[in-house]
Amino acid sequence: MYYGVESRKVASVYSKLKELVVDFQFRPGEHLHISELSTTLKVSVTPVREALIRLTDEGLITTQPNRGFFTKIPDLHEIDDLYGLLHMVLRSSLEARQDDFVAAPLSGPDAELAARDAARLLCIRLERLHEQIARMSLNRELVRLTRQCNERTRYVRLVDCGSRHAGEIRDQLDALVAALKVGSAQQGLEKLDRLLHSQRIRLTSIVREVVSGAAIDS
Repeated sequence: MYYGVESRKVASVYSKLKELVVDFQFRPGEHLHISELSTTLKVSVTPVREALIRLTDEGLITTQPNRGFFTKIPDLHEIDDLYGLLHMVLRSSLEARQDDFVAAPLSGPDAELAARDAARLLCIRLERLHEQIARMSLNRELVRLTRQCNERTRYVRLVDCGSRHAGEIRDQLDALVAALKVGSAQQGLEKLDRLLHSQRIRLTSIVREVVSGAAIDS
């Protein structure tokens, strides 16, 4: 148990490492060396180790006996299960309080992001919409669960948003937002089903591409 300064230090290191892991600044399957990370972050090895243990508990990275911590290589069954869970949460939230939806415009640094990284912007729009829909449930645990699903599937989503299917994803996303804006519950559910179903269909090829790339880099 940590208190005071040490507790804040662990929290700070955890936050920085989580951002790097979720945004895939490390390669899939990369060995996370505690000593190297402590040098990079200018902290002792203890808060780094504690942060990595926490990320392991959250399913964002993995550990191997006698070897240490590694970033995860996407597993098709796990990713598909997470997409299925996300679908169930969003559908139930939308069915419960569809009339409460208000689309939040992208603002701030996103405008700059649009010009240089269209794939990441599209990924941000999808995840932001997921959370907006989850908030309709008025259930903080469902919102937290949605955020975790977004984080754990972000890499494959980002690959998908940068593929030749980006235009299709954008059109389906716009259609869903349009249906919600006019208060059409049935159309909203249909557009949500179409968006997530089409993404799940592509998971096999995306995961195969990511795993193949990780093998080449290793």
